Amino acid sequence: MEAKDRKKDPLPSPDATPEEIGEFWDTHSLVDYLDETHEVEFSVNLNSRQISAPNPSVETKNIKMSDDIKHNPSLPAEEVSSDLLETASELILDSTIPKPIRKNVFKALDRLGSALIDVPVGALERRVAEKNAESESRIKITETVNAQIVEQLKVDPEFPQRASNTFAKKILREQYNVEKILNYASNILKEKKYDKTEQNTEDTSDNTIDDDWFNIFEKEACQKNSEDIQRRFARVLAGEIENPNSYSIKTLKTLGELDKGTSELLKKICSLSVSLGSPDDQHIIDIRVPVLGGDAGNNALKKYGLGFSQLNILNEYSLVISNYNSWRDYKLSIWDKSNPVCLPFKHQEKNWVLSPLPEWIDTDAFKISGVSLSKVGSELFRIVEKDPIPEYTNDLKNYFQNQKLQMVEVPTSNPIIYPTVKPNE
Repeated sequence: MEAKDRKKDPLPSPDATPEEIGEFWDTHSLVDYLDETHEVEFSVNLNSRQISAPNPSVETKNIKMSDDIKHNPSLPAEEVSSDLLETASELILDSTIPKPIRKNVFKALDRLGSALIDVPVGALERRVAEKNAESESRIKITETVNAQIVEQLKVDPEFPQRASNTFAKKILREQYNVEKILNYASNILKEKKYDKTEQNTEDTSDNTIDDDWFNIFEKEACQKNSEDIQRRFARVLAGEIENPNSYSIKTLKTLGELDKGTSELLKKICSLSVSLGSPDDQHIIDIRVPVLGGDAGNNALKKYGLGFSQLNILNEYSLVISNYNSWRDYKLSIWDKSNPVCLPFKHQEKNWVLSPLPEWIDTDAFKISGVSLSKVGSELFRIVEKDPIPEYTNDLKNYFQNQKLQMVEVPTSNPIIYPTVKPNE
């Protein structure tokens, strides 16, 4: 039976026992019942959040660890958790947001945001209890292993405990990083305006984010302490929540591997690029840096910070293709009487068309040669900030002028040029 034909099982009756409710949620997902949820008020005591343990000494150590984190000004865990909880809850319960997006927000919160907060959703109480029990079991195992290490290696009895504390702090730091990214992503989605025609559409698909994708995302994102990198991961997560399969696993790994120097080169090439595709960059036909009649292999772009050696670095990270002088036909972006409806290209976050000058001679194709971004580079292009580079923009306009074409900016709100609008009389 197709997923769209499958009917939901009814929720447990109000007089159902806790055991019956637990059995129901063991085999069902709250994601499928978001339309039957409603807003509730609750209070959260973040100061009391700690792993419970039957051993008083272990419990004391965990409390001390939580206090260390709480009083560390570089790790405002409570603030992040509170903001994340509030923003994510608003997204999940907001009926004006398309149901598939709310499903993916819930799944992201469930998969990535469970260490510093207890999600106050009744259906998750059983899972929270299971996680607490799992934590207690791990503590007992750790105590046993520590005792064996002390006995076998004859080391200082305090050494395993110090190692455990260091490991625990590492885990908490990584979880803090992930939840901070999740909080950034939630705020990005909160600011979006969605098409009203999509808001009440019944969701019959299973277009949710793949579990393997979440696993790789968490692994790569948890190590990132830089706010700039965290915000890039947040834009990736927000984009994936809106449109699953927008970012490949290879793209996630590449973003995680970028060092500071390569990250700056990626920003540089994205800032110089022209792109052909949909206004939201979700469907990209081409992204490249035109070489303006030169040869990129002979340092034609060196004056803009993309010499041959820099291009090789980008190629090593699979961000550009190896042929630095490939070409693409951009005749779609030329507006004239024979092509009254054209597709603008984007440069520096603005939309442009090419308007023929009187001396222009029509041809079958208008080839633009240059350094083309790869699939990974094109996916990252959507989330990379673009710096203004007026020198290159002016040189680009002059290059087109020499081709007897005028580069004309068109409104971003209505990028498709119709016969009633001519950029150059």
